[in-house]
Amino acid sequence: MKKNIFQIVGLFLLLPLFAGCNDSDDITAIFTGKTWKLNYITEDGGHEMFNFWGSDNVARTKSYEELEKNASSYNIIFDGIAEGDIIHNGTIRGNVIKSFSLEGSWNANGKDNSFKASVTGNDGGDVLAKNFLEGLNAATSYEGDTNGNLYLIYKGGQRTFRMVFRVVNN
Repeated sequence: MKKNIFQIVGLFLLLPLFAGCNDSDDITAIFTGKTWKLNYITEDGGHEMFNFWGSDNVARTKSYEELEKNASSYNIIFDGIAEGDIIHNGTIRGNVIKSFSLEGSWNANGKDNSFKASVTGNDGGDVLAKNFLEGLNAATSYEGDTNGNLYLIYKGGQRTFRMVFRVVNN
């Protein structure tokens, strides 16, 4: 009898944990209030920059030099207000390279991790900048957390790519 009482009390103590569980992301906390900087774009499952340049080492060097610039290139800022688990018609702005900016709108759903953006910007003839803009427009889902990790996932031809971002400004 005493054992049953302890089991019942134990279950009641666990009840608040189960009641507090939420299988939805806090999309406002993940996306907004930060400047996100591109680290690299990789084929899904990889951990290094995909070779968009082929054998053009001059273009590759130019892209990497732009990417190395702190917050002045390949960055995005999301603004928006969540209605439940969804941000509709948020705004996105940022810089592609040099003085080329991007702007547009975005949506995200914290329940199913879907993502959609529509951005316009100038790639300045840079190979990585072109793929950065294409990736933002093609992204269909995200993974992220409030610890400064954001991944936008998109299809490019037969491949699935992952854009890996880090926070450069909170």
